[in-house]
Amino acid sequence: MARRLHSSVSTRYKSSGKMLFNGALPSDTVIKSLCSYVTQDDDALLPYLTVRETLHYAAQLRLPNSMSKSEKKRRADDVILKMGLRDCADNLIGSEFLKGISGGEKRRVTIAVQILMEPRILLLDEPTSGLDSFTAASILGVLKGLAEEGRTIISTIHQGRSDLFKEFGNVILLARGGHVVYSGRANQMLPYFSSLSHECPATTNPADFALDLVTVDLQRSDREAATRVIVERLIDRFDHKEALDSHESEKKIVLPAELGSMKRERASFMAAYPVLVSRGLLNFRRQPMLVIARIMQVIGLGIVVALYFAPLKNDYFSVQNRLGFIQQIMPLYFIGKGSHRYCILIPANTIIGMLQNVALYPLERDVFYREHNDRAYGVTAFFLAYLTNELPFAILTAHLFSLLSVFAVGLPRTITMFYVMTYNTFCIVSCGESLGIFFNTLFRHTGFSVNVTSTVLCIAVFMSGIMSIDIPAPLEAFNYLSPLKYAARCLAPYSLDGVTFTCTPSQRLPNGNCPIETGKQALQLYGLDVDPKLNLIALGVVTVVYRIVAFAMLKLQRMQLGVGKLEDS
Repeated sequence: MARRLHSSVSTRYKSSGKMLFNGALPSDTVIKSLCSYVTQDDDALLPYLTVRETLHYAAQLRLPNSMSKSEKKRRADDVILKMGLRDCADNLIGSEFLKGISGGEKRRVTIAVQILMEPRILLLDEPTSGLDSFTAASILGVLKGLAEEGRTIISTIHQGRSDLFKEFGNVILLARGGHVVYSGRANQMLPYFSSLSHECPATTNPADFALDLVTVDLQRSDREAATRVIVERLIDRFDHKEALDSHESEKKIVLPAELGSMKRERASFMAAYPVLVSRGLLNFRRQPMLVIARIMQVIGLGIVVALYFAPLKNDYFSVQNRLGFIQQIMPLYFIGKGSHRYCILIPANTIIGMLQNVALYPLERDVFYREHNDRAYGVTAFFLAYLTNELPFAILTAHLFSLLSVFAVGLPRTITMFYVMTYNTFCIVSCGESLGIFFNTLFRHTGFSVNVTSTVLCIAVFMSGIMSIDIPAPLEAFNYLSPLKYAARCLAPYSLDGVTFTCTPSQRLPNGNCPIETGKQALQLYGLDVDPKLNLIALGVVTVVYRIVAFAMLKLQRMQLGVGKLEDS
């Protein structure tokens, strides 16, 4: 009914019948504008925002541009009072890791977000699930108040208390398979069943009685046949009753143009982008451990590299150390190469970008999916806001890593080398972030996404530099898509420019020369004697392409589900 059931590769949904609005059949876009949908869980709330901030930001994103900021804020404050959230308005939402408001208060906030837009119809998926009896009663009291304002409130509920059942105006009772057994006024349900010789005992909860009546007892073979016959008769009886009633009912028909005028547009990019940036920064700033972790992942790696490689020397063994430094610095436990003399630098930055993405993007993605389903704003606003909040950390950590790599480890201590390393670090981390966005969008399961991304990165590791001097043509074609190839081919020439090597008498060749005496000879030996400037440009292009592909995946995912159009960008 809410148009939120989307088919996937493994699951296909098939709908039948029609849903009419006062006798008319509107488009899905109009239905989504008329109806607001409250999900069973409350995972579309950012845990580090307060209740007031959550509703203020929701008002800025969801209410029409014709309203001023002060009017939107006033609407949010009115909803806080209406939903009984004043006492917890300045408390954090919270999560399983952060103490916040109670489960009932979270459910009220989720409902409050939806009624900001004053929807004509409010659909709720089991709003009392997981709540205690008192909280469930208070939630239904709020819903009844909303219904009395003139809204249509449609809610699913499995089994309510007897005092809660009396609050319902109309009831639809469904048997297994979605067959309707009763549809009508709640206070007429028991008389209807009584007319069919099914009396509800005076001391029995009407809801329990109704559900027991329409349930086939599969636990007892002697009862299964009897209960199945009862349910089938109730279904047939109601179908016959509906056929008779349909000839007598009169429906108010509305014109398609009238329904079309109720279509709600998404917030424009210019309206949504600054709000999303502000909200993202606030949510991120209140997580100091996440900020520290995001910075220290790169800095910590730089410290380990500096401790392990510094100082780089100019003897015969330093040829391998210098090239090993350019090729490697990935944590040994990640790729299981504990026996190697050196670790992996370039892929590590990619992995760090991916891990940074995993720490933040899935939660942001889930919130965005819910808000995009609600037609709050488009894909472009979300994607660029996420990029804006990510960019400062990537730039800062790239400079810090470059300081450690160039000046502490002992690469040529020049401004050119410093900014080449900074540029490469930034691009590689950005590509890792893009891969994280791509696979975390393609797959909802974060663990599976990480596994797939890790496999791709491991392939890229072995084809990026020293370990890929001579590889088959098909793999070489794949390598042109990898940023690691271009990073290795621009860092190696810059880091070995003008470097000379010495060797001991026992290491000299018969002609008295060292096997490798200059950085150029080392580059020629490993097939890295290339133009570094072209590879710098190629790396930048690949970085931009990766981010564009990540955006395209997010856009395509939304369009395939039927919740995004090109004009909604």
